[in-house]
Amino acid sequence: MNSRSPQWRQLTDLFAYVLLPVFSLLATTAFSRRVLNRVSAWDWLLSADADLAYAGAQKHLDIPDQRAWKQRWKLVELLDVRDLYMLLFGRAGSVLAEIDCPPDLEMTRDKVMVGMHWGPAISILKLLADAGLGPAFPFRLPEPELRRSRPFYYLFCILATRYLVRTLGDRAVPVGGAGKVLQGMLDEPGSICVLMDAPPMEGRPAIKKRILGSEARFNAGFPAMLADRQKEFVLYAVTLAADGSARKKLELEGPFKADNADGFLDRYAEFLDRHLDQDSPHWRIWRAEHQFWEQGSF
Repeated sequence: MNSRSPQWRQLTDLFAYVLLPVFSLLATTAFSRRVLNRVSAWDWLLSADADLAYAGAQKHLDIPDQRAWKQRWKLVELLDVRDLYMLLFGRAGSVLAEIDCPPDLEMTRDKVMVGMHWGPAISILKLLADAGLGPAFPFRLPEPELRRSRPFYYLFCILATRYLVRTLGDRAVPVGGAGKVLQGMLDEPGSICVLMDAPPMEGRPAIKKRILGSEARFNAGFPAMLADRQKEFVLYAVTLAADGSARKKLELEGPFKADNADGFLDRYAEFLDRHLDQDSPHWRIWRAEHQFWEQGSF
């Protein structure tokens, strides 16, 4: 069976998005980490997605070991899926215990936490909620087409939505009118998490910044909103340890004040650029890089 065929993709999706995370629910967290580390080296697992991600990354980076890059990219994906199942089905404490947190987590209270599609970070919202920081998060509903084309991945997306709503309540904000809701939340207590590296929608105002030596486009709306309120923000990322343990580290930088939209994005672009240069397999949206950089259809 061709590794890019729909049937093969569904088979690998079944393994990655159902069987492995269900196994992890029954295993210790340390053992499940070791297993995921091992199976991420299997070339056939999530092969089509890993190929697409690598194809995007190699346009911007010199990658000396393609196989090692794909293995780390798949490990990030598999850990995030495992964490979601554990957060939903009674093992949240085990997931949070795997995160090495800075002692100054309290500095994020009532700030805007600005991240990226980076690392196995799905647990960050539960971490903030349990710390009493009142997180809010805008999210996109799963595309209905996935139900037919990739039903097991669609299941993962549905479970992720359920996790968001269960963890955040009415502070989980669906995209589509989210701007007005978030604008109101800026004046309320609580920490708002946003991912600034999502490619801007067609026709929306954008600001260009250089990332990995090429111009990329960022949504201009939210930075303008922060600057208008002179809101303080903290940059964050959840990154796998470099020692092979597959433990996670929460990185925080700041707080900073958004004096103007361009200055805010200068700081954010430097943060994203630095992380992409240091450990690019952590970026979850390499498959959409053609929508992000100023090239092709732009």
